[in-house]
Amino acid sequence: MASTVVEFLKRAAREPLVHFLAIGAALFVVNGLINGPDEGPAGETIVVSEGRVGQIAQSFLLLSGRLPTREELQALVDDFVSEEVGYREAIAMGLDADDTIVRRRMRQKIEFMIEDGAASETPSGAELQAWLDAHPEKFRLPERRAMRQVLLSSDKRGAAVRADAEAALAALNSGADAAGLGDKSMLPAAIPLTTQEGVSALFGVDFAAAAFAATGDDWFGPVASPFGQHVVILVEVEPGRAVPLAEIVDRVHSDWVEARRNDARDEFHARMRKRYDIRIDWPEPWKGLPSTPDPNPSTQPTPEVGE
Repeated sequence: MASTVVEFLKRAAREPLVHFLAIGAALFVVNGLINGPDEGPAGETIVVSEGRVGQIAQSFLLLSGRLPTREELQALVDDFVSEEVGYREAIAMGLDADDTIVRRRMRQKIEFMIEDGAASETPSGAELQAWLDAHPEKFRLPERRAMRQVLLSSDKRGAAVRADAEAALAALNSGADAAGLGDKSMLPAAIPLTTQEGVSALFGVDFAAAAFAATGDDWFGPVASPFGQHVVILVEVEPGRAVPLAEIVDRVHSDWVEARRNDARDEFHARMRKRYDIRIDWPEPWKGLPSTPDPNPSTQPTPEVGE
């Protein structure tokens, strides 16, 4: 039992928040030695609710694969109380004020609360359709093309690769069998219907751009890739198209929710900033710089920080 609790506490000790509390506790002890004991706020109460105890037990279950015994749970609850006491004392001493990690986590928590509230609404079908109509390009299916290619390898042919590809192109357009031309490789000779992004992942950006700019039914090329020169023929072209809501309702819903989260967070920050008189005292090197980036960075002076 004791070894299980020790192992659990060792895992907890790796958490940054535990490090923060340890530093706070040390500073609290030093403060007590210098300024004398502090009795703390009279009547302040720490309540460990049944739900919190259950949460502690579930955390133990997730880490160890079993529920804690009564003694193990008591040790964990005692540790939670010590953590809560340390946290409250650290807040009372103002140790959270200049801690970047604590400030960032508290900001994230309030943002999560705001975002979750905005995302809790269920959009109607009309709202989702309006969202799709307002952002058609985000959900449009891209053009796909199927093609065949014959590779003339740069590694095998060297400086002659371009001339060999041009000869292969002439032969193919004269009726030659593609299977008897080109060099063997791990690249697919036949490419099924694929987006330009997918073709780019296989053959490179330049090859994909040329393949998706081509028209006609004949072999064309040579088309360069990192592997050499290719002769290519289009087999099928499937134009890009708009998609009805029924086919992508889940995607539209997710995008709508994400937009609501972002809008709620931005509106919250804008509203909260109005409650404060914000003054920024820029250090000397930055005082004369514009507030928006220069489109030509080479003309903008670089701040020089003091030695």
